[in-house]
Amino acid sequence: MYTISDTWMGAYGKAHYRDWNGQFLSFEADKETYMRTNTLPGTVATYAFIIVLRGRSTLLYSGREITTERNHLFIYMPGFPISVKDVSEDFACLCLVADEAFTAGTPSIRNAVRSALLPIFEMRQPVVDISPEESARLNSLIRMAGDYLVSENPLREEMIKNLYALFLMDLSSILSQRTQHGKFGKRAEELFMDFIHLLPQHYVHEHGIEFYADALNVTPTYLSRVVRQVSGRTVVEYINRLLLMEAIWLLENTTLSIDEIAERINYADSTTFGRFFFRMKGVTPREYRKSL
Repeated sequence: MYTISDTWMGAYGKAHYRDWNGQFLSFEADKETYMRTNTLPGTVATYAFIIVLRGRSTLLYSGREITTERNHLFIYMPGFPISVKDVSEDFACLCLVADEAFTAGTPSIRNAVRSALLPIFEMRQPVVDISPEESARLNSLIRMAGDYLVSENPLREEMIKNLYALFLMDLSSILSQRTQHGKFGKRAEELFMDFIHLLPQHYVHEHGIEFYADALNVTPTYLSRVVRQVSGRTVVEYINRLLLMEAIWLLENTTLSIDEIAERINYADSTTFGRFFFRMKGVTPREYRKSL
């Protein structure tokens, strides 16, 4: 996966802020800026929170078409493929983007992001309709973090961490009113979120549930049961969806042969990869590429 710095520099060719450490971004985007998402290679190791200020957009996120409009909050999870299909001319949004390692490495933020994101999985979709008052409050926190990014304050990094954690806690409070948060038990919820954090780092090379269960110190049966209980999906569904999106991106955006793509995503040979792709898409990889 690519970092914030990789993707931002690839799209814009220069750092967004002076003395920027590449861990955190806060900015307002218009149609042109938003469409640059499509120039980014592969998947990104970041969390992103996007509040639509005006206009409308249509995204393809992890194989699903999603529409966002004013006072919608869209949440991007690390490792999930995304592209922008359509954006209205008047589109504008406010974006908070945080590096996955920065998020996971700060205990207060890690706990806050877990509380904030679990309800998203319970609702089975990454877009939340928030009230104008909730939108204004979250927007103010994003803009304040952006102010500190360009400030000379010697404690700016700590202030940014605190504002990020506050944003996530506020978001968690908003989402908890829309779901029965906590109904699965703390241990199950923590295990599920740990699986979700682990998956994008390893799915290309590790296709079996045993690897993830071992890494999380639980049995495959227990991990499978918890993931299905919390999300309604199986571990294999999560792995296969990411593998399919990676394969599609490679077919569409590279000149790699089918054999090379199979090797890239750790299939034994192109025949095994072809069977997987056909089962998921209903066409062979070669047929899919010819249709582009």
